[in-house]
Amino acid sequence: MVGPRWSPVRHAVLILGLAACNTPTPRLSLVFAGPPSQACPATDCADIPMPCRTVMSIRISDPASTTSAYLAECVEVPVNHDQDMCAISTVDLAPTAIPVRDLEVQVALYPLSMIQPDPKNPVLMCPARVAYNVATGFPVEQAPTPALGGNAFYHPGDETVVVTLGCTDLAAIAASCAVPDRVKVDATVLDFDTRFTVMGGSPSLADRLRVSVGEPQERDNATVLDTADTRLLARSSPGPIPRWSSETDLLFHQYACLEVLENAGQSTATLRCQAKSTAPAFALTGAWMAKDRLDELLGALRLPELPDQGLTVGVVVDGTGAPLGGQVVSPKQGTVEYLSLDGTSFVAGGATTAAGIFVSRDAPFGTEFTTAGPGPLSVSGIGGRVSGRVTLVILPLGASTP
Repeated sequence: MVGPRWSPVRHAVLILGLAACNTPTPRLSLVFAGPPSQACPATDCADIPMPCRTVMSIRISDPASTTSAYLAECVEVPVNHDQDMCAISTVDLAPTAIPVRDLEVQVALYPLSMIQPDPKNPVLMCPARVAYNVATGFPVEQAPTPALGGNAFYHPGDETVVVTLGCTDLAAIAASCAVPDRVKVDATVLDFDTRFTVMGGSPSLADRLRVSVGEPQERDNATVLDTADTRLLARSSPGPIPRWSSETDLLFHQYACLEVLENAGQSTATLRCQAKSTAPAFALTGAWMAKDRLDELLGALRLPELPDQGLTVGVVVDGTGAPLGGQVVSPKQGTVEYLSLDGTSFVAGGATTAAGIFVSRDAPFGTEFTTAGPGPLSVSGIGGRVSGRVTLVILPLGASTP
């Protein structure tokens, strides 16, 4: 079977094209359970609410070995205008070759808050093993369970495979909309080139900075940071060392990023990110880069402007914050280039020059960049492409630079 597509109907229908010429093309029809077991509020998708962000898992596997699947998709369901379960009819799945044989089909829906991205790749990871009741085909009611789920079987020659979704824990989707415990964020901002905290006073650079906190998200094959996924931090200290802070209702899944945007013409927002904190309050240090400096680096890259997908710019520094040459930077994904000694070009391979500057054009967001010092000493930072942003990475081989 190849090329699954959804059709917008009252119940969801997945068209599965078979490779075998004489085998009927089956449809995977998703319907909703009535009484007595795991009954949904209605059997019409328009009458079943989906008020919050929801993820759908579809697994098609050999019934004798459900640990490995021919198809394993974990995708977010776009919330529709009516915020109901008819939204699942808009999900598209990647074309996948599936053999024509007896198959088990499992479908489950979860609140987005239950699903974590892959630590090595910012994609959603749905649970691979869900226990289903043999008699009903619904998920076994033992935590953690999907909000809705069901399984069914395909046999060669079947024209339709009907998966009835039981509302195992439908309330979990609505509950995921609840405002989480508020997190206090306290922030300062460094000048990327000097590694010193931007200074206050009147007037000052700090007065022109807009500082926000958020976590980039994967949407439409790009990593973005939408305004809805950020919270503006208030300037909390007018003194010589300015600070920004606020309590935020954001739910951070993996990373927390400070976005810094200067109130100046044609300026570009910069991000500096770190792993999320589980504490009720945590400190973040952002970074600002002057427009002229960014223009110089783009010129050295032979780029007329910032790529739409974004760019990572990093620097390796010593314990005093001075740039450090001779350092090899290793990303877990993607490649790096180093600024030449005269600052007019970037070179792939080798190591940092006296400028300490490196860039990555292709590393996806969440990539860990690492450089090693003498002996066992090494330091890492989080970078990667975010649309329309410059992600800044500072790798201090010492303890003085935050």
